[in-house]
Amino acid sequence: MKKSAIVKIMSITLIIAIGVFFLTINGNNDKAAQKDEAKKDKIPVYDMRSTYTLDIDNPKEVVGSADYVFVGKVLEETGTVYRNKVPVEVDSDTIEYIGDAYTQYKIQVISNIKNELVTDNVIDIDKLGGIREDGSAYDVFEDDELPVQGETYIFTAYTQDDGSLLISGANSNIRFDENASKVSTEKAVSTTEEYQEYQDAVDDQIEPEGKEDLKSIYDATEE
Repeated sequence: MKKSAIVKIMSITLIIAIGVFFLTINGNNDKAAQKDEAKKDKIPVYDMRSTYTLDIDNPKEVVGSADYVFVGKVLEETGTVYRNKVPVEVDSDTIEYIGDAYTQYKIQVISNIKNELVTDNVIDIDKLGGIREDGSAYDVFEDDELPVQGETYIFTAYTQDDGSLLISGANSNIRFDENASKVSTEKAVSTTEEYQEYQDAVDDQIEPEGKEDLKSIYDATEE
């Protein structure tokens, strides 16, 4: 057999081997992701009780207390951080510092309703609530839900001292009834009932006293 033919056969064999290798890796990654998702579905969710400083069922008060109201699509959940840690006695000899879970997301702003956030770049937001540090459960406010990747919501956000945006509490992210693909542009969003309701609420918003010092809308205790 000619040397060139041998080289060609070896090249083809190598390409096939590399292809099989990457298919195997991708298959394993898919299986791992499926296992992680299945595990996530089995983790219990516990309600956090909350005492709100306003009527969260009145959009006029909700938007009046917020710094930003906007429509955004959840591009990615990027992780969870733990803040406000307090000492908790695990047993007679062990103290652990446990913090509140803040789930972090990357959001594409589709339309601004109150004040202006950039629409030509991705922004980061924090949502109070999420998986505990030990992975044993999710803590989420009563009548609240964590944003889902790929979905579009009306968000009400508060600017924190470090400049970050906080989304928290019931009705802080309102999911659209329409499929996410149908509310992917500002024009499409502006025709929805949800958008009109919150645009009208901003027009007639009710600002609470001391709004300039407001960083959230509740005092919360875990159930």
